[in-house]
Amino acid sequence: MDGVGQHHPTDAEEATTHPPEGTPPSPLRPRPVPWRPTMDVHPDAASEPGPAEPRSRARRNFVPLVAGQAISLFGDYVAWFTLPYFVLSLTGRPLDLGLTAFAETLPMLLFGFTAGAYLDRRRRLLPVLVSADLARAGVFGLLGVVAATGAATPTLVFAAAFVAGSLAVLFDAGFHALMPGLLEEDMLVEAHTKLGFARSSMFALGPLVAGFAIAKTNGFVLAFLLDAATFVASAGFLLSTRRLRPRVRSESAPILRSIAEGLRFLFREPRLRLATLGGLVTNFVFSPLSALLILFVASQILDTEQTGLSLTGDGLRIGLYVSGHALVGALGVAFASRVAAKIGLGRLFVVGLTMFGSGFLLVALWHSYWSFLGAGVGVAGVMWVNVAFSTMRQRLSPEPLLARVVSASRTITWAGLPAGAALGSGIAEAVGLVPVYVFGSAVVIVTGLVLSRTALGRLDLA
Repeated sequence: MDGVGQHHPTDAEEATTHPPEGTPPSPLRPRPVPWRPTMDVHPDAASEPGPAEPRSRARRNFVPLVAGQAISLFGDYVAWFTLPYFVLSLTGRPLDLGLTAFAETLPMLLFGFTAGAYLDRRRRLLPVLVSADLARAGVFGLLGVVAATGAATPTLVFAAAFVAGSLAVLFDAGFHALMPGLLEEDMLVEAHTKLGFARSSMFALGPLVAGFAIAKTNGFVLAFLLDAATFVASAGFLLSTRRLRPRVRSESAPILRSIAEGLRFLFREPRLRLATLGGLVTNFVFSPLSALLILFVASQILDTEQTGLSLTGDGLRIGLYVSGHALVGALGVAFASRVAAKIGLGRLFVVGLTMFGSGFLLVALWHSYWSFLGAGVGVAGVMWVNVAFSTMRQRLSPEPLLARVVSASRTITWAGLPAGAALGSGIAEAVGLVPVYVFGSAVVIVTGLVLSRTALGRLDLA
């Protein structure tokens, strides 16, 4: 989840009809914050659009913004399949799969707050995002070289996952802060829906291509190099965008005070607070399910414990399973914006959580290849949650605080990922995969039902 499922959040609290003191009076127009923002003029200021031009430029930004991220997401899911499968081929231990997910998600907990404060002070966000993309390309290019030479070890994979995860923290927070400057406000739901559809589609395509590449080359080099190339392409698309208006950034303040300002706003806004704490619970219990999915399909559905793991045969079959459930999810997320317009972002969030848990509960109980249909419903639910959560944060937060609010929210929701991945994988090694899947799915369902009774569940913002 936005965290949820990307690897991606929940709390419950009885809502009141009036927001607490300090909450913005309008969800669309937050109350001005009590400090002096600094206007930062983009280098293209001389060509900044006039009053009649912003929507035309926003439309021109829309395509490279979504297309670049679609390509980057393709690489993400090539890596999502390739990294754990690479570790599985090296050791075959559930704990090592969990430690890979732990290393990739730990940076959010370590650097998330600081990244938000840093980004809100930046004159320009674009160079930061492009640099992060190119650095991630270098990380996966290096993994390709290591795989080719046969020098790979689990420790090296953990280190690469940690570096890539650290760069992702910076990129993701910056990307969410950049979007409102590239698009008009009423385009954000559409953009997140398109990105959600791209995420699900690439989740279908990435593992399939990775599995095919691994099967045909009997190795991992091509898959890693393909992932590196997608980050280069993402950087190129970002460079083609232009801001609609000068960026409003916060004044330079001590780092701890800057972080505190973002946290204060986040926890005074009841809907964002509930969604964030809800995400924390969900990510904690679901993290091992994501980390162990490749092993679950291999051992529980393909029964490789009896037949042995084959890179050429099982890699393609696992890739097809993952792609099948992601394709079903993509069909579901295509309707996210329409559903949001009818029921509001708050209900879209809680309905998505319930779908998420129910779909993977079916996977836990039905060890058939056809269980990818249930997993697909779960993926659609994840994407509905992410569309709602991302849009709410951007619509309810003032621009000078946006990167800090996004980073604070993501840091808290992602805090459950490393702990859940490590703990859940250890438990799975001790008691088996199925109990972990049943428990995690059930908790996600209960979380969605509880949140439906709160201010978040009643939010009508569309």
